[in-house]
Amino acid sequence: MEALAVIPYYHLPVWDLGPIPIDPWATLVCIGFVLGLEVSRSRGIRTGLKVRDIVDGIVVIVGLGFLVGHLVFVLAYHPERLEEQGIMALLEVWAGFSSFGGFIGAVLGTILFFGVIRKRPFWPHADAVMFGFPFGWFFGRMGCAVVHDHIGKPTEFFLAVDFPNLGPRFELGLYEAAWTLVIAVVFLLLARRHRAPGFFVVTWCLLYAPVRFGLDFLRATDLAGSDPRYYGLTAGQYGSILMLAAGLAVWAFVLRGRPSIDGPESRPPEPSAV
Repeated sequence: MEALAVIPYYHLPVWDLGPIPIDPWATLVCIGFVLGLEVSRSRGIRTGLKVRDIVDGIVVIVGLGFLVGHLVFVLAYHPERLEEQGIMALLEVWAGFSSFGGFIGAVLGTILFFGVIRKRPFWPHADAVMFGFPFGWFFGRMGCAVVHDHIGKPTEFFLAVDFPNLGPRFELGLYEAAWTLVIAVVFLLLARRHRAPGFFVVTWCLLYAPVRFGLDFLRATDLAGSDPRYYGLTAGQYGSILMLAAGLAVWAFVLRGRPSIDGPESRPPEPSAV
């Protein structure tokens, strides 16, 4: 039976701009960082926060996210690298990244910056940072999609990619990017009304975690470097469970009953433009 894949295999090479290599993954990640920072900065201004706190906080949060993301990538996904490379496997932070490791690092970075380095009201600042996150994460996942970091199982799904020598397979980076774009649009729509601090942190957890948990069932199991399973689940699926539980906990113990960032008496509603 002929496969129904409609997306042909695509490959974006690294372009050399003189002595500077232009890597498609790194380029999209950088675009995502800048866009996410700008959206968070705008949200911070609208909610009365200091721009410097948001920008400086994001630099620390993203930096720690990449660091912890790499450590989890090595320890949870590729522990064999420790045997092959020793401590260098942990120090080469550019050589592999775990998304949920990055999330853990981002949480630690948020606590570190707004709780220790520059003490500020935690939830308003965390929410402003989170508001911009889906916009940046979309480009990050598109970076994964263009370099095919997350090839899935064989399929006849009409949005499969027809990989050379492998045939049609799920392209999980592309699917997650698409869902992240949906979340970004939902954020924009929800931002038309005032929201209690922590609202967008909870919304991200509740929208992202269940879909990511399901997508990980589509990950390849027959390719070299396929994600290891622990009692039948990937590390990302355990991370999804923890993220969902954390979102529910924030909703139950932090968000419920809290007033919005600024009530209707304090100032009139503002447009939702970013």
